[in-house]
Amino acid sequence: MSEASIGIGLIGCGTVGSGVITLLGEMREAYAQRLGRSLELRRVLVRNTTTPRDAVVPANLMTDDPETFFGDPDIDIVVEVAGGLDPVGGFVERALAAGKHVVTANKSLLAARGVELFALARKHDVCIAFEASCGGGIPILQALKFGLAANRVDALYGILNGTCNYILSQMSDHGAEYDAALTDAKAKGFAEADPTLDVTGADAAQKLAILASLAFGVAVNADDVSCQGIDEIEIEDIHYGVELGYAIKLLAIAERQDEGYVLRVHPCFVHMDEPLSQVRDAFNAVSVFGHAVGHSMFYGHGAGQMPTASAVVSDILNVAAGWYPQAFKSMAIWPDQHEPSQMVDPDDVNNRYYLRIAARDVPGVMAKVAKIIGDLGISISAILQHESDEDSGFVPLIITTHDAREGSVRQAAEALAQSDVVAGRPACLRIIELPTG
Repeated sequence: MSEASIGIGLIGCGTVGSGVITLLGEMREAYAQRLGRSLELRRVLVRNTTTPRDAVVPANLMTDDPETFFGDPDIDIVVEVAGGLDPVGGFVERALAAGKHVVTANKSLLAARGVELFALARKHDVCIAFEASCGGGIPILQALKFGLAANRVDALYGILNGTCNYILSQMSDHGAEYDAALTDAKAKGFAEADPTLDVTGADAAQKLAILASLAFGVAVNADDVSCQGIDEIEIEDIHYGVELGYAIKLLAIAERQDEGYVLRVHPCFVHMDEPLSQVRDAFNAVSVFGHAVGHSMFYGHGAGQMPTASAVVSDILNVAAGWYPQAFKSMAIWPDQHEPSQMVDPDDVNNRYYLRIAARDVPGVMAKVAKIIGDLGISISAILQHESDEDSGFVPLIITTHDAREGSVRQAAEALAQSDVVAGRPACLRIIELPTG
């Protein structure tokens, strides 16, 4: 880095990349005043230089040739906002090997290859900054790395996918069915044309792997996360949840237990008294529980052009100021410095559960259902039954349990589905009770 300026090389100039360029232009003088040096955009590497873009980029800075980009000696910080694994992973490796600091918003790359990339950065005495990879404009990574550094983080609960939260909000607040809510999310730009990564929970799982790595100081990848999406949620369960005092949220959960770590993403009931239950539409939130600080909650826009660009440019400033590279070098909180973590088998995790059963409307059914559940060591907490509106011969039966082993509840659901007193497989949702603190 020169005494007069810091050179920025940008990989990708789509929605987020255009936002980064906009911020660097709008705040140019303010950033220079804060740093004592100016931030100068040197090169922009894209697949196609003729694609229309939101940001105005001088033609002499734009290139589709990686050799031209990496051959520029005036680039000090490489900013990767193109996304995906290939060829971006190779570009990040090349930047690190050339002694360039890297700022990235790429959760997929970090979840898949974070450990080796961190080690490569350390080998070449540079850093990787990645605030925008989890939570968009919410500074949750800064909080975990620095603001909460005095704590042993015991648990983390997050709403990390705005698409899913928007869909569930439309279902709960407006009575929309899942398919209609998904169509609305696409129309308003909250969901991709192919929303699979979002609605299956995979996007949230990638983010959770990164958060858990920092929160617990262990090596975690996305495959360690037990994952279930929202595509099977039915409006009936939303309504019954409200009656019981709960909201359905897709939660990303990381918990420290004596036996190891529990990492999971799934839809679950959260009590209306919990702040996370009130997070609506495309907003994100993360609740962190530390042994000293207790409960801290972070809330804001989890995606979008400018919130994500805000996180990217904040990383650029922190790297340019020099304190982030020093922290990267000196603090032993990075996943590449730890052995793989011990994960608890998902079947051995305990929760309360909600079961919705279509029970045959004949005498003795309740006793049979209770026996099937009880034989697997599951204790019933409460039962709710309404008269059926249909002349089907079946009535909806809502059962909530005390804490039960997940594997046992799965067995109970299968046994109920195979019994002669229940129609179909019961709907089954976890009831999550957050720690107090």
